[in-house]
Amino acid sequence: MGELQKLEELSANHCVLLAVHYATESNINALRALTTLREPDFGLELVLQILLTYLSESIDPSLYLGYLNELASNTRNAGDDPAAAIDLSFVDELSSSKARKKRRRVELLPLAHSLYKDESELDPLTHFLIHRAHRIDEETGLLDLAPALLVPFLDHSEFLRAWHISTVLPLLRLGYEYYPQMSTPSLDEFARLNGRHAIDLQLSNLRQTHGDMVARENAARDLRGMVGPWMCGANERKRRKLSVEDRRASAADPGAQEVDDWESLFEWLVNTSKSDLPLVSTAMTEWDGPEDMDLGGFEEGRDYVDDETQRKLEMRYAQTALACVHLVDSPSTEAIQTAHALLNRISDLLGFEPPPDLNVMVGALPSYDIKSELLQEISSSNLQEDRISRAENSLTRPSRDTVRLLELFLFSSLILSSLQQGFSIREVARMYLRSNAVEQNSLLQKIVHTLSTGAKLNGEQWKAIRAKLLWLWSWGTTHAEGSRHAQGLLGNISNKGVEIEILKGLLENSHYQLAGQIYIKSPTGQQALPISDVENVLLATAMHHYDNATNGNKTRGGMKRAFDIMSAFKSHFPSSSRFQRIQALISATHAMSFYSLTLQHGVPFQPVNIRVSADPLSLIQKLLAQNSHSYTHLDDMISIGQNLIIAMPSTLMDDDAETIHLNPTIVEKKKEAAERRVIGMTVEAALAEDDFETAYSYVVNRLTPRAPSPAVSPAISTASQRFSFGSFDSDKEDDGSEEVAWRAALQAGRHNSSPSTSVSWRQSGVARPVLRRLEQRMELLSQALLLAPPRHLEEVLAVWQECETEMTSLLAEENEAEERFNDAADRRLPGAFSGESIHSVQPRREVGRGAVEESPMGLFDVARGAAAVFSKTAFPLHRSATGNRTVSGSESKDMGRDSGRASMDLSDSGSMEDRVRKRDVVANAVTGRLASSIGWVIGANQAPDRE
Repeated sequence: MGELQKLEELSANHCVLLAVHYATESNINALRALTTLREPDFGLELVLQILLTYLSESIDPSLYLGYLNELASNTRNAGDDPAAAIDLSFVDELSSSKARKKRRRVELLPLAHSLYKDESELDPLTHFLIHRAHRIDEETGLLDLAPALLVPFLDHSEFLRAWHISTVLPLLRLGYEYYPQMSTPSLDEFARLNGRHAIDLQLSNLRQTHGDMVARENAARDLRGMVGPWMCGANERKRRKLSVEDRRASAADPGAQEVDDWESLFEWLVNTSKSDLPLVSTAMTEWDGPEDMDLGGFEEGRDYVDDETQRKLEMRYAQTALACVHLVDSPSTEAIQTAHALLNRISDLLGFEPPPDLNVMVGALPSYDIKSELLQEISSSNLQEDRISRAENSLTRPSRDTVRLLELFLFSSLILSSLQQGFSIREVARMYLRSNAVEQNSLLQKIVHTLSTGAKLNGEQWKAIRAKLLWLWSWGTTHAEGSRHAQGLLGNISNKGVEIEILKGLLENSHYQLAGQIYIKSPTGQQALPISDVENVLLATAMHHYDNATNGNKTRGGMKRAFDIMSAFKSHFPSSSRFQRIQALISATHAMSFYSLTLQHGVPFQPVNIRVSADPLSLIQKLLAQNSHSYTHLDDMISIGQNLIIAMPSTLMDDDAETIHLNPTIVEKKKEAAERRVIGMTVEAALAEDDFETAYSYVVNRLTPRAPSPAVSPAISTASQRFSFGSFDSDKEDDGSEEVAWRAALQAGRHNSSPSTSVSWRQSGVARPVLRRLEQRMELLSQALLLAPPRHLEEVLAVWQECETEMTSLLAEENEAEERFNDAADRRLPGAFSGESIHSVQPRREVGRGAVEESPMGLFDVARGAAAVFSKTAFPLHRSATGNRTVSGSESKDMGRDSGRASMDLSDSGSMEDRVRKRDVVANAVTGRLASSIGWVIGANQAPDRE
């Protein structure tokens, strides 16, 4: 019996077992003949299941493509010689029951892959081809065999075409074409991916080669050739995840189903830009976005993204690029250049004018008026990473204003970098959106400080710096919104505040001429700052250097900086009182620097100690105490004191002290008071070093009573008290100068050291040096009486009484010594009687001045007799023309000669005759003063003395 006849007699179960056998042996010809001859027993799905389950996946698809075509077109062909192809030996010996049992044990795979089982609209062949491709990759790993199976049938099903483009093509390119050296997932694994995971997988090789130029060059290729095709299956992937109810809900907006996958791509770009901006910039520069897809030509003119969705995606693509630039967190030049290239790309995508080149001159920097609506919508929260790329974010929503604002941020970062401040675009945007004037002012001060304390910059460089800072303030426009003074990055600072900081920078960099040209004598005629503000800055800067100086010498350090500033600008402010005061302060400090001075706890003196002192003149007292013989430099000390009193350092920068120092009467009065106080200090210093002669000279020649001061208005007098340095308890003058004078005279009068030339006068019989010292002390006490307030006369008179008692005693002893000398001489005279005393030749001299009137023994005795005897006792060695003293002519002659010598030695006044007249004046004044004040001493009622 022939094979064909036997075939007809076989049961359906035998035929199925035979077909499985042929498929297992990959005998396509026999399988074709069998399924054609027994076509009723082999439906299309059964044949496809047998092929899917038992046909070897490694077999070349080209061997069974013809057979699949016949099945798909329902034009089965048994072949040229079916009898030769069929071999029934495999089932000849099987009974029907055994064949039935074996048939039941035959397992056939479902045509639909598990991922696509819900795709009920697909025909059996499409399911077979998709499932077969999965099987080939799963069993052999030879995914490159799949195209030979699928491509011939792409016209058979649009779903199959889209699936091949979106799933097979990207995976083939990833594993076989682009990165063959890298391991890739299976088709089954890849097809299950969606959203972020699929994007990360396809672009992972770009991140693994971070910073590699090759990776950057491949970025656009990968987006175009892998991600772009993969996006064509977004709709199918969405549908695969939705339930029937979800599909109905989403049917009204099919384009929305593509958003998630695209959003995942945009998110990847934004996140990658934070770590590798050049990669993203290169990718977006060379990739035209959602419309730029390399589908391998398999699309054949089909559009997988509709026009409306395409427009939305293009805007999201541009918004993503804006977000990437906003997130630039590096201030490096490379980052700014990369961001600039990306901004150029954005402008090109949106059809806007490109930004200027990065090397543009300051005058050509961008200048835009940003709409107030945009500025009102945005805040610093728009820069948060979780919000930066959202479609509703008004800061990154593509528009002309948002692109311009980003351009201004970018160039602000560039300018700040040129000003040695590393601010990224993101930091610039944050600062701008915070609109914090304190923060902006701090940045401005930091810029100026860095530039002024760094390497020396020339004038042209500082002009450019000023132009840059003014651009940062205004962004080249006069437009401003809300509380801002200008639209720029530093717009919350006033224009005056910016110019003041620039002026400070010029001063710190010693560009005094340029500062004068810009802020005092501007060639344009427009003042950048009011002249009063310029003056305040100059003074404040000078005092800043003064306060930070460690040495008072004006040729060194901070003092030199302060002195140079004042010297450079004093001609511009000839009538400025504070300029004069600072110059006086600098002169005083410079003069003090030549002396050693240490404050409490061994702290060396610094100029700032003058400024913080409530009474700077007291520093002169410390200087005198710590520098031996410095009291001899009286004129130097007076000059220092007067300069300090003119400067009034503690109120130097107070506006309310200015009017007072413009009054010359007040100035002269204070200079005189300072002179007398300094003289008093030098007197104390001289006495401390036991130099009575110098102290005496200072008191009698420099602390003489002065004429009453001219009347001063009550307002000025009150103000003078307010700003006076004096800390005296004065009854007569607000400035306390008379208090200094009489106290110094009293202290010198109390000084009770012996003359350096003295010897034992009791042995030599010569008491003149001691008497001269007493005369000087009593002259000082006389001057103290002239200067002291009435209520202090008791204190002076007490010292006077001590001196007079000592004088009386000395004169008495001297008279006794003279009598003994004269008696001895008389005894040696020729013709004299041996018992005759000198009294027979010359009347005996009366002892002391008590012969006329006894000296008072107590204070009130002195007060009662002072008016009568003061003229006789004020200057005991002086003989007046009236001859009230009962002293011999020879004594008068000797004493007058000694007095003359003392006057010649110790006085600056000239001849002895001039000195005598001066003493007469003092004596008469003291007598008159004591007469007018004696009633106060004894408690009588009389007119009050001058206070």
